[in-house]
Amino acid sequence: MRKTIKIGEKDYNMQASAYTQFKYKNDTGRKLMQDLNKLTEFNVDDTKDTLNKIDDFLEIVLRVAYTMIEEADKTQINSFEEFLKNNDNLFADDNWVSEVITLAMSPLSGGLKAVPR
Repeated sequence: MRKTIKIGEKDYNMQASAYTQFKYKNDTGRKLMQDLNKLTEFNVDDTKDTLNKIDDFLEIVLRVAYTMIEEADKTQINSFEEFLKNNDNLFADDNWVSEVITLAMSPLSGGLKAVPR
């Protein structure tokens, strides 16, 4: 699935596919679905270690976004560092966070309903 998502002041073309989870693991050493689960369960009120949780949340959502940007079109950005440096105002509008999570889950979300319990 492809989608254009505005992060800060810039629109990025993003793509999520079955390949996304493997690219994410190759790039980060972490499992995409486990990290997405952490994002969906994030709650600042549930922890004494709030700053670390926020730091983890930001790292995951930014890495997921970067992975999908790179998958859609590598020419949009040269590196993760450049992606971060080119976004001075990430949270002027934070709707992109839920859009990134939803897009990242899209290759698997339809099939999850059909799994027998």
